[in-house]
Amino acid sequence: MKKYIVILLVIWIHSARADGFKKYAGEFLYNGVGSRALAMGGAFTGVANDVTAGFWNPAGLVEAPGIQVQFMHAKQFISSIQYDYLAASVNTDSNTAYGFSLVRLGVEYIKDTRHALRGETIANGLDPSRISQFNTADYAFYLSYARRPSEKFSYGVNVKLLYRDYSLESAMGIGFDLAGRYQVLPKLTVGMIFRDFTTTMMAWTTGEKEFIIPALRPGVTYRFDFEKIDLYVQPAFDLNLLFESRAAAAQIHLGPLSFDTCWGLEIGFKNISFLRLGYDDLNRISAGIGLSITRLAVDYSYTNYDQELGNVHRISFHLKLRSI
Repeated sequence: MKKYIVILLVIWIHSARADGFKKYAGEFLYNGVGSRALAMGGAFTGVANDVTAGFWNPAGLVEAPGIQVQFMHAKQFISSIQYDYLAASVNTDSNTAYGFSLVRLGVEYIKDTRHALRGETIANGLDPSRISQFNTADYAFYLSYARRPSEKFSYGVNVKLLYRDYSLESAMGIGFDLAGRYQVLPKLTVGMIFRDFTTTMMAWTTGEKEFIIPALRPGVTYRFDFEKIDLYVQPAFDLNLLFESRAAAAQIHLGPLSFDTCWGLEIGFKNISFLRLGYDDLNRISAGIGLSITRLAVDYSYTNYDQELGNVHRISFHLKLRSI
């Protein structure tokens, strides 16, 4: 039986690649959200227990009590890329939750010199008065639902609407994610999200169609509690499984399959102050701190990127309100 499953999987991958799947077509969806999760290197599929679960693992939304709102802003590549995230979630009862998330990745004030030539060759220079500017951005809007049918298991689904605006052309698409979360032991949790499980089609105004290939991301976490000093230590691990033949671009690859790992650690003291460390799927080191006072939490994360392109700094504001 396993043999036939593997054969069908290989056939599906090769047929999908022939039907318009584009490598990295959905790459902007993998940047991650929330300073807490990103400080942990993105190892958050098993951890996800706040409003950001709508992105990482919607099944975890049932673990986010009351009403929660979060906003994150980041600048990347020497501030040339603006990355913003806004999300909200609500638990209608102890076993049901809803959420929405909005992600925007944009580059602004790009100079357009196509019509600025003096004469017919570049040797004549450019006319500054004829140089225009334009913006480009990717948007992802998530609608999330989570349900806990039993004490240990919960599931969640995402409906996501995608829009890519490249000034001269644009694309729209719709995709679906399916996720689960299981409490193996009181301190041990596993989670998994099946992104774009029906495949996600991006239809461009040029008539071209791109398809984002499905991806699996399981994760596991274990929480060590030191009750005498009111401190916990929570390591986490994620495995990102892609079917895009990324070869040397992946940490591990086997034919069309590629595997990337994420490692994270969170240390919390009195549920007020937090220290986080991580190692992400791009082999980057990350770190961050957090402070939670009553119903407001502020989180900061840093990712070591490149000396020329600059490191990445992110800050998140997290508001926690009582149940409706």
